[in-house]
Amino acid sequence: MFARTIATGRRVAIICGAGLVLVTAAQAAGLTSADTNHDGKISRAEANAAQDRAFNKLDTNGDGQVDAKEFDAGQPGLPADATAQDKKRRHQIISSWFKHIDANGNGEISRSEYRKALTPYFDKLDTNGDGYISKEELQQAFGNRGQGGGSN
Repeated sequence: MFARTIATGRRVAIICGAGLVLVTAAQAAGLTSADTNHDGKISRAEANAAQDRAFNKLDTNGDGQVDAKEFDAGQPGLPADATAQDKKRRHQIISSWFKHIDANGNGEISRSEYRKALTPYFDKLDTNGDGYISKEELQQAFGNRGQGGGSN
């Protein structure tokens, strides 16, 4: 997995690839951000819809492609006291993720490339194979991160 932790003094910025944005956001919000029918779990359809919303947010110029600048701008920033080394590491991680998702190497991420890169995360998190990611499966995968506890 491409998750990285960058320590900056007393703060820690966890940079996860775009594939985990849906999951960590859903976990932090008690699943509410992706669980649109409020049944306490995320279906594949809900995950796909959340991926589409994330893609649309990244595609700031609305051309159906996400370039490296759009992708970088859509990722978590660093605290104001981040060092030059922290900034360099963030850039390297985000660049690595961009290249990973840009399967055809054309310098842009299409919606289908984005979805294809994210689908394996759903499958990995759905540990019981029922086609849903439950709060318990998220907690098992990520501990209490995003809920005021845990660490990397």
